Amino acid sequence: MAQTGRLSRIAIVTEIHDKRGKEHEGGSLRLEIHRIWRGGHPAAGLQLLRGLKRAGPRNVWVNFSFGAFGASPVALISILIGLTLAARQGWTMRITAHEASLIDPHAMEPASRILSALFRWLTHLGLIVVPLRADAERLQDCFPGAPIVHIPHGSFYPPHALPEPENPGLLFFGVMAPYKGLAILLEAFQMLRARHPTLTLEIAGAEHPRFPGYINRLQAAYAHRHGIRWQGPVSEEEAERIFARNTLVLLPYLQATGPSSVIYRAAAWGRPIVSSDLPALRATADEAGLVGNWVPPGDPEALAQAIDSMLREASRREQQRQRNLQAIASCTMDRIAEAYLRILEPLPVRSAVPQPLPQENL
Repeated sequence: MAQTGRLSRIAIVTEIHDKRGKEHEGGSLRLEIHRIWRGGHPAAGLQLLRGLKRAGPRNVWVNFSFGAFGASPVALISILIGLTLAARQGWTMRITAHEASLIDPHAMEPASRILSALFRWLTHLGLIVVPLRADAERLQDCFPGAPIVHIPHGSFYPPHALPEPENPGLLFFGVMAPYKGLAILLEAFQMLRARHPTLTLEIAGAEHPRFPGYINRLQAAYAHRHGIRWQGPVSEEEAERIFARNTLVLLPYLQATGPSSVIYRAAAWGRPIVSSDLPALRATADEAGLVGNWVPPGDPEALAQAIDSMLREASRREQQRQRNLQAIASCTMDRIAEAYLRILEPLPVRSAVPQPLPQENL
């Protein structure tokens, strides 16, 4: 957005991680970072409202997920109350719903009914942006009249193929949680080591705040296994180097709550994926025109077989990487930023056209 030259100021209201206050960056665009609210705090919503008043601009883009504000349900309700008060006091909201795949108004389980009610609450606050077209169309049918549009997640980086490493390696990259299927992957990796003795598995990413201690327990259980590298949290500056030293990117998930940024990263850097065949992951690839290798979730033997096949077929890897590099070029961040700038124009929310944005126009 900064590179478009169409904005003179961006104020980010975010969580308190340290004691730093407002930050500024030079250049033609003024960037301010206001560290205002505390994750999990019962008054997080009032803290957020105070931060919006301090920041000033009345045009607000909210990156929303149900767990973004801490593990406490009280904090989540507090944030929704804070956003509601802001909307009633004149702030115009555009809300990216990152977990739209979880919303199913027809499901009867208590958890599903609660999530659907919270999502309906969001639809009364402003324009809802959904990163998967399939989710946007489904939710428009489930919530008639709700202002819902589709804008893809997009690739963080311009596509460029990283050369394959000399020694084969596998990469798991992302937030660490039980539903990401790490235990399944580790079991599959042991099968693969018998066929590929020099194969390595790199596990990179931060622990999910809802599952404290999960990674420590998993590391302890597999401490005696060879070939596994536990990297922990990774900065954006390190991400490309980690992808560069691995051959395949793996998504052995048991559940997917929305589009996968890992699939976009892998495609942009020329890394084939082997992934659980889950609707949100399939939709991420299909809507962007990407190819992948799909296995039943929770099946370590099928996962190992798919990985083994890809490791043995260099021509197949090259074919997939070239196709994905070409496809991801239509979903780069400059095009996504342009789509967001269109809906961030200071117009009344209800005047926005509640249809998915045509991907070919992004």
